[in-house]
Amino acid sequence: MILFDRVSFRYKSNEETSFAIREVSFSCRQNLIHGFIGGNGSGKSTYARLIAGLLHPEAGKIEVCGLDTSAEDAQIHRKVGIIFQNPDNQIVGTTVEEDIAFGLENLAIPTNDMPEKIQQIAEEMGIENLLKKPVHHLSGGQKQLLCIASVLVMQPEWLIFDEPTSHLDPWSRRNFWKMLEILKQQRQVGIIVISQVSDDFENFDSIRLFADGDLVFTGSPEELKVANMADGLIHLPEKWQFEKLREAENA
Repeated sequence: MILFDRVSFRYKSNEETSFAIREVSFSCRQNLIHGFIGGNGSGKSTYARLIAGLLHPEAGKIEVCGLDTSAEDAQIHRKVGIIFQNPDNQIVGTTVEEDIAFGLENLAIPTNDMPEKIQQIAEEMGIENLLKKPVHHLSGGQKQLLCIASVLVMQPEWLIFDEPTSHLDPWSRRNFWKMLEILKQQRQVGIIVISQVSDDFENFDSIRLFADGDLVFTGSPEELKVANMADGLIHLPEKWQFEKLREAENA
C-alpha cells in the first residue's frame, strides 16, 4: 500500500512553481490501476516523484509497502519503478540486452543468472527478437517496451507511468491498456498512471484528480463522471460529455 499522511511539499528553489502540497492524506491499494489526473502544473507528477522517493516531503510521512520514503531510499527505489514519458531519458544501455542487464547489475544479480532473467522478461514484453539490437534503432513503441522491461526485471511492487499514452495512436493505446491489465493480474503489482488523455479514464480502477497541488477528488471513473466537478480542471471523455447532453435533453 501507498500511504500519504498529512504530507506537505513545495519547490523552494523554483519561484515559478504556483502550487504547494499542504497536509494531503490518501492511500492507494496494490493490484489496482490508479489514475493521477489534472492539468499542467496540477501536481500529479510531483506526487508520483514523492512516491518513488525522487523527492521528499517537508512535513508528514509517505509510506510505500510499509517503508518510509524519506528514510529508505535504496529500498524504495527497488519497490517502485517509474517509466518516464520520454524513453530516451531512461535508457542507459547501448543494446536492448545491456539496458535490461543494467537493472540486474544494480541488484547485484550474479552474471551467470542474468541471461535467463533477461530472456524471460524480454519474452514477456515481446521484445526477445530485439535483444542484440542497438537502442537507437528502436521505434518509439519499442523503446517504451524496453523501459518497462528494464524496470520489471527488478521485480518492483509498484509501477508508475508518466503520460504513457500521450503520443500513442488509438490502436497502440488499446494495446497498452491490455498490457497493463495483464501485468496487474499476473504480477500483482500496483500501477499508477499519470495522464491528461481523457480516453484513458475508463481504464482506471481508481482516480485521483489534482489541482494546484491539492487532491480535489478521489473515486471511481463512474463517480467522477457524475460528480460535475471536473469542468475547468480536466477534459472529460467525449463519451461522458455526450451522455450528459442526452440526459439534459431528456430531463
